[in-house]
Amino acid sequence: MGRWDKFLEHGRRGAGAQIVWIQYPNAPLWNHMSIFPDRTYKKAHRHGPGTLIVIPSGEGFSFMWPEGKEKIYIPWGEASVFVPPNNWYHQHFNVGQVPARYLAFHSPRANNDYEERRLAGNQQIEYVDEDPVVRTRFEDELAKRGLQSLMPPEVFVDKYFGWEEPEGGA
Repeated sequence: MGRWDKFLEHGRRGAGAQIVWIQYPNAPLWNHMSIFPDRTYKKAHRHGPGTLIVIPSGEGFSFMWPEGKEKIYIPWGEASVFVPPNNWYHQHFNVGQVPARYLAFHSPRANNDYEERRLAGNQQIEYVDEDPVVRTRFEDELAKRGLQSLMPPEVFVDKYFGWEEPEGGA
């Protein structure tokens, strides 16, 4: 999965992200893999239980938290694995110098209420609405590595900012 290069744009999650959906014939299981540029981060989101996240490549961290509670910092690198609890927000940050990717193994759709809750709204936090500690921690982690954010300043004031597809399609 570290070499897959057939991605589609997935700007809805921000950070110039791209995605590939993986489905299995006659099976309720499904996956997706996402890739996002170095020194960027994705929008926070939440969904139902049972999604296992594997990191095929990259260096970064994620935050996970139940609504209204403190954020938990989770550092990750190649071969890291973690599972966001049911309905907890989580957000992925690439603090490396190359694109990062993660592979999400979802629970069977029949056991996942994500679609119902997605239609009800409030499943994603836009950059303009995020807790200021998010960007501060991201920039602090980059600074520890001698790097600076590549997040366009416009994303923090324009909810409808559009991401351009990176050169080379990944």
